[in-house]
Amino acid sequence: MVLALLVAVSWLAFHRYQGIWHDGVLYAGQAIFRRDPLPFAQDLFFAYGSQDSFTAFTGIYSLAIQELGLPIASMALLGMAHLAWVAAAAFLLRGILSGLAFWQALILLAVLPATYGSMGIFSYGETFVTARIWAEPPALLAVACILRGYRIVAIVSLAFAVAMHPVIAFPAVVFVFFFGFHGRQQLLAFAVGLAGWAILDALEIRPFVYLTKAMDPLWLSLSIERSPFVFLDHWTWEERLEPIFFALLLGTAALVSVGERRALWWSAFGVLMVGMGLALLVVFWPSVLLIQMQPWRVLWLTKILALAAGMSLLKDMWSVSPYSRLLLGALAVCAFTLDATRLGCAVLLSALVIARYRFRIDPQLPPWLFRLAWFAIFIVVGENVFWAVWLSWFPIDFNSPSLSNHEIVYRVFLVAHDTGWFVFPLAMLGTWWFLQRRDSSSVRLMLLLLFSISLTFFVGYWHRTSRLQAAEDELREVGHAELAKIIQPHHLTYWGSGLKNLWFVLHRGSYASSQQAAGVIFSRQTAIEADRRLARLEILGLPDSRFDWVSRASSEAPELLPTLNGIVHVCQDPILDFVVLSQQVAGATPMMTVRLLSSYGEYYLYACEYLRSFPDLPSPGH
Repeated sequence: MVLALLVAVSWLAFHRYQGIWHDGVLYAGQAIFRRDPLPFAQDLFFAYGSQDSFTAFTGIYSLAIQELGLPIASMALLGMAHLAWVAAAAFLLRGILSGLAFWQALILLAVLPATYGSMGIFSYGETFVTARIWAEPPALLAVACILRGYRIVAIVSLAFAVAMHPVIAFPAVVFVFFFGFHGRQQLLAFAVGLAGWAILDALEIRPFVYLTKAMDPLWLSLSIERSPFVFLDHWTWEERLEPIFFALLLGTAALVSVGERRALWWSAFGVLMVGMGLALLVVFWPSVLLIQMQPWRVLWLTKILALAAGMSLLKDMWSVSPYSRLLLGALAVCAFTLDATRLGCAVLLSALVIARYRFRIDPQLPPWLFRLAWFAIFIVVGENVFWAVWLSWFPIDFNSPSLSNHEIVYRVFLVAHDTGWFVFPLAMLGTWWFLQRRDSSSVRLMLLLLFSISLTFFVGYWHRTSRLQAAEDELREVGHAELAKIIQPHHLTYWGSGLKNLWFVLHRGSYASSQQAAGVIFSRQTAIEADRRLARLEILGLPDSRFDWVSRASSEAPELLPTLNGIVHVCQDPILDFVVLSQQVAGATPMMTVRLLSSYGEYYLYACEYLRSFPDLPSPGH
């Protein structure tokens, strides 16, 4: 109970709900679109179809919004998903590990970086509501069940995960196939799947028909420009190191294990090879379906299983001999300080671990050499911990206006998040030691009281609230009647950096924004239209008007002031009805000036019908 409370505290400290952001905006927009699609008929994200057609989650989200309202629905769905996530992860790890290794693996899942893939865009256990966070728990549950031999439960859980998010469910499907079926069963399952795919392809049913179709050069180039992180050949070398290390760790664990444990690690290794192999295939044959599947996203599950493999190695080999402990300690250092050099060291260390298991190679090194090696390991670990703490903690100036204006709760979460990645695992070790060595009712009660108070605090403030956020939530509930009377459901509007205002406050379609271009790999028409609309908006110089992902992520150019020529050029697109900007345009008279909240600045509403009467003159640099 005490250790479970500590895990819960660590999870809440690192997974605080902070509203609707990141891809949570897109999924909330899809749920609103599901309720009333008419206003979004020409919206860039919805006009040619979106990811909504690949998930049943939108229906759940839409119903929750109808019953609870958007702010509460978003928070409630995320809270439910987080509870299911931790429970499923614990159930999975419990089938692999026991004792301290189990608890340490669980707390490391909560506090270590959860990102995977390129550019740190995706992570497991996200802090915003998407179909992904609802697909991960049943996928983890399916893996846990198949390990225990519950095949029917695993298949049912997989079906739910696929209904929520097929891409997230894919690695669990492959794992169940490798681990849960053998010999003729695998051949039969593969044959049935292949036959079903062929029938669906012949009937031209999406998305199965896209397997044999390649992206044409225009669509492919636009997809790469907008979403380079989808394509393996556009990852940096440093981003490729992580999956290579996962393969090394899983392969090592498989080679030094026996029985079902060996089958477990080989199955996880197979999932990684299938996913990354298909991702590599895309480089040479850009199949539409393979690109949309993003098979490299098997990394979310293999990262969790690789962590379990590492803890399994530590548990099984730590007490074997001083030599094996030294190898594992050095391998752990390579894992937490991974770069090209340490990957090479990890390969050598893994070979020595395998040799020690297979050939009983256990040299009797002199004690001074062991002490020297451990000293070097502690120096490397200490240096990395020191700089990590220094860079994340000491630059924080609590007297600066950006932090002094925040409540003490925000500061506590900030400290917990920036230091918890090593504080919580150490707390787990210390708590385990106390319970094993000094287990008494008074010690247990003291720890129980301490962690219960901490848990109460983090649960109570899990929903990040402020006066501004409360006002925004209320605004999204009641809307803005005056502005909604002008911007009618059939109108199309561009709101500079205000996509959420159009979708969540007014329930109106948005002309274009960088975020709305997220669906370029799912629709050729969306890709072409996104390029056209954002190219037109580029003249305004706003951050959300750029199509190219790299320039948007790395550009340090200051935001430009909108000009009369710029807004006139934008309004020449006949499908655009209104433009809303946070700055007034010299020479143009706004139709309306509006302030959504007292803490917001003013917004200026321009009618394109009037601005089309101006000549479309070229602007400097365009």
